[in-house]
Amino acid sequence: MIALRFGVADLARTRFVISPFDHLMAGSARLGVHQGSGSRSERWWRDVRRHVPHRAVRFLEVVNASPIGVPDFLVADLDAVRRQLTDELDALLSVPQQAVEEGVAMFGSGPEVPAALARLREDGSRGLREVSDGAWALFRACLAPDWPDIRRALEADIAVRARTAARSGIGEMLDSLHPKAVWRDEGVLECTLGDLEGSFELGGRGLELRPNYFVQRSISLLAGPDRQSLLLHPIAAPAAAPIAGTSARTPAADGLAAVLGAARARVLRAVAGSDCSTTELAQRLGVTPPSASAHAAALRTAGLIATRREGRQVRHTLTDVGHDLLRDNPPPLPPV
Repeated sequence: MIALRFGVADLARTRFVISPFDHLMAGSARLGVHQGSGSRSERWWRDVRRHVPHRAVRFLEVVNASPIGVPDFLVADLDAVRRQLTDELDALLSVPQQAVEEGVAMFGSGPEVPAALARLREDGSRGLREVSDGAWALFRACLAPDWPDIRRALEADIAVRARTAARSGIGEMLDSLHPKAVWRDEGVLECTLGDLEGSFELGGRGLELRPNYFVQRSISLLAGPDRQSLLLHPIAAPAAAPIAGTSARTPAADGLAAVLGAARARVLRAVAGSDCSTTELAQRLGVTPPSASAHAAALRTAGLIATRREGRQVRHTLTDVGHDLLRDNPPPLPPV
């Protein structure tokens, strides 16, 4: 049993985070290697495996290299709560070689190290790039069609747990995460993780709670002195769970275009790339500045973008509402 010891600052900094990269790893973790996933993962993988691109092979090899788990450096330590997969992949690409070597060393030495992890250690930044590219290709081909439904299930679970915390306290909410996570009134969360034993002070950084749609049988813990500790846990069975793996993977209608119209959907996605002036927006879209300005004004009125003045220019940026709309309506897959 691992005892996580909370101080007042830790309770104040405990938060929920949704991670697309976690779901890629959990969804593609095979039952013969990892025991934490469940029927949702198996069903999803059975439905999507024929669509797995060849570029994803190295990512899959690393995820399934050892029953112990995956190297810590694959799990991003970011400040952002609203994470995009691109944020997590950028963090992976910035992992220093020393961290890769230390992470692989946790799996043994010499011939004990799984071959996929040994190659990753030897290949350095090139290996991380191949893993990152593979993860992106797998997401686009297999997980992206299901991600809006999965994310809604995750957010519904977070909302229920947030109400529990508001009504009965954070301790009660932590105690409800999983039978293997038990809250004690002295400010300790006891996590049963096989034969592991120990006690860990969170050190004022709090605990990052990561609900996972594919994880059903257990919890996972990552704790370290130089990062915020995190707990991966299942979601409660939703009343109407999305059936992962059943969304169409052939070219589909663009949900964003259905709401905004094709032209303004393009404008919103163009602004999401990075903030821009009206002239820059027109160049990205291949339209005249007056046309770009008219579209931007309509999106600003709807609360999807915000505009600020900088000298003689105005610059457009995405609002939280616009961010959420894009998150739930990814671009349609290209023709196969």
